[in-house]
Amino acid sequence: MGEVKNVAVVEIGGSHDECLLSQFFALKQAGCCIHFVGTEELWQRNQVFHSLVDTFVPIKVGQGAIADFMTMRRLNSYFAAEKIDKVILNTAQGGHVRNLCLTAKKSTEFIGIIHTLRKFNGSFTQKVISRKVKKYFVLNTFFLEQIPPQNGVRLEAFYPLRFPTFEHSARETKTFTQIAVIGGVENRRKDLMGSLPLMESILDLNMRIVFLGKSDPDKEEVLAFKKALEEKGLQEKVILFDEFVDAQHFDEALKTTDFIWPMVHPETESAKEYFRNQIPGALNVSLGYKIPLFVHREYASSWSDLHTAATYKLETFREDLEKAIENHQKLSDELTQNTKYSVVYQEENYVKFIFDIAFKK
Repeated sequence: MGEVKNVAVVEIGGSHDECLLSQFFALKQAGCCIHFVGTEELWQRNQVFHSLVDTFVPIKVGQGAIADFMTMRRLNSYFAAEKIDKVILNTAQGGHVRNLCLTAKKSTEFIGIIHTLRKFNGSFTQKVISRKVKKYFVLNTFFLEQIPPQNGVRLEAFYPLRFPTFEHSARETKTFTQIAVIGGVENRRKDLMGSLPLMESILDLNMRIVFLGKSDPDKEEVLAFKKALEEKGLQEKVILFDEFVDAQHFDEALKTTDFIWPMVHPETESAKEYFRNQIPGALNVSLGYKIPLFVHREYASSWSDLHTAATYKLETFREDLEKAIENHQKLSDELTQNTKYSVVYQEENYVKFIFDIAFKK
């Protein structure tokens, strides 16, 4: 790419950490000088970012409408002073991003990642943002066909598949099957109660289910779920964490995981957004770690990225799981051999879209 490019990656809301490492790595490999604008909390909980970012710019919002607006103006002044000509919005939606776009210089290109497809369906705030953002990434190729034509806007899919990895001390050979559920206990994101009979049906199998996220012990939904686990004799089979699961422990758990279970089922609260307007976090973790998903069969029929997943129906959950265990190595090999799920392939195409280089298909 020749000369060093000054780019900024912006995450105002302090979320979607999982999308950042791939971007930092891709931009650094492309010879960019990276300015990261984010919250102090996000920065501190992701120490792995520090060696890839050249300048960290802390940002704080929530100080009131006028103060927050002025913060966005100052941020644009920073971009101008540092000669940053490309700004990548890790979450390209919301009022703060709108104000950032409204106060930006015309010469600064803004590129965004959209996490929720609903933003393309009549959101006035998004229409304002799209006056400035003319290139968007979505997080799955399936979504590209679902988005109505956007006037003057280009869209491309990007899979952030790079996760922090660590060396772990040697462990005894695992003798059980491990299923990971990404995230903690949360009814809105997972069909928890609907999954209890499914877990009960495999109670006698040599396996365990690990929720890889904080399950706040003070929340009513967590207390209710723990009580239900005890009533069904599942408390020894299902592992929960009371505290935030850091990157090292997350990585360690996944390296002994056989399947990842999104725990999303049609016609439930969990399905209102996932596999409809946004991807579950489990999908990219599965593709990045090359761990097969165990997913409801209805989703696999329409999502090409689920063709390498093990599938089940509620009525035949146990039998489907036993079949999945038999086919585990084959499914894992298919994930490993698919070029589309290579971090190098995804990160190269990310850079090409950012810098308008001929795109690799």
